[in-house]
Amino acid sequence: MQELKARVKSSSSGARAFSGAMFDLKDDKDKNRISIWKKRLSDLFQRCDTAYILAPVVILQLIFLYLEFVGGLPTGGFKACHTEECKQQIPKIIHQTYKTDKVPKNWASTPPAWKSAHPGWKYEFWTDERNRKLIEDHYSWFLPTYDAYPYGIQRSDAARYFILHKYGGVYADLDIQPKEGRHVSEIIGDADLVLPQTPNFGLTNAFMASVNGSAFFGDVMRQLPLHANKWYQIVRHWKIMTSAGPTFLWAQYERWAGDKSRSLVVPAAFWGKCSICKAECRDVKTSPLHHLMGNSWFAIDSFIFNYIIMCNPIPLAVVILFFVELYRNGRPSKSKRMTFAVKWVAFFTMAAVLSYLKQRP
Repeated sequence: MQELKARVKSSSSGARAFSGAMFDLKDDKDKNRISIWKKRLSDLFQRCDTAYILAPVVILQLIFLYLEFVGGLPTGGFKACHTEECKQQIPKIIHQTYKTDKVPKNWASTPPAWKSAHPGWKYEFWTDERNRKLIEDHYSWFLPTYDAYPYGIQRSDAARYFILHKYGGVYADLDIQPKEGRHVSEIIGDADLVLPQTPNFGLTNAFMASVNGSAFFGDVMRQLPLHANKWYQIVRHWKIMTSAGPTFLWAQYERWAGDKSRSLVVPAAFWGKCSICKAECRDVKTSPLHHLMGNSWFAIDSFIFNYIIMCNPIPLAVVILFFVELYRNGRPSKSKRMTFAVKWVAFFTMAAVLSYLKQRP
């Protein structure tokens, strides 16, 4: 009996040893496989020329240029009306907002311009204090989120959605004015909801219109607390844009499953918006609106994001890669200087051409 127990014990020990060896072998194979892939990736990065790294950046820039072209097409085909009768559904109210009732000098002419261009319309000016009172009186469930926003522009962005939901009408930033002899009804037509495209891509909240009790803005309001603090909102500019600003609004409209048959997305040119990357835009001349200098909330991160990353990504990438190559390989030898010079002259020329196309009227 003892001999049998010894054999069983020996057999069990052997099985465990065999099993352990198999697991060790499997671990070794996994480690070898990982090290092989690491080596392959390392070799790939070592062999990769700057041209291959630049290629995806160039493709992305060309996509942006195409989207700008589509967004900036002539607006002769744009129709604000869904029906021949074209009876306006949106209430005749103009809404504008600022921190206090003391409007800066460069925008002081905006409220009178809207009033004179729209006789018979009601004009409502909303200060930060009045915005908060609206939330407190009619949407108290949102007040904790509203008060917790770290930046005033977030509260301003959020408040305009509540204003349109409560009263309906047209909202316009203070840097937007109607042209003499033109009327906002040319843009809103008989739609229930009007949202504008940006000159680059996506939608913005600088100019909006809706009926009161809009189902879309009701959904937007409910989404605001869910987007107040996201993990990707690392820098100030991106936090503002994605928590309650234009990028947030664009995302909500894309995901909204409600009825869009009475909605109107207005091309950037028709509401008079020129790209921040351009000094002049010819196609905005047909618009009923024109724009003054805006972006009062911009800080250094906004400047970097808009004017360097968005407007000039190729020149930025070329400059960075130029210094990376110098750091990695040092100064080229005499036999390679001509090749080095030709390559980088070609890259900088390409960057200059794409930058010109980006800024061309």
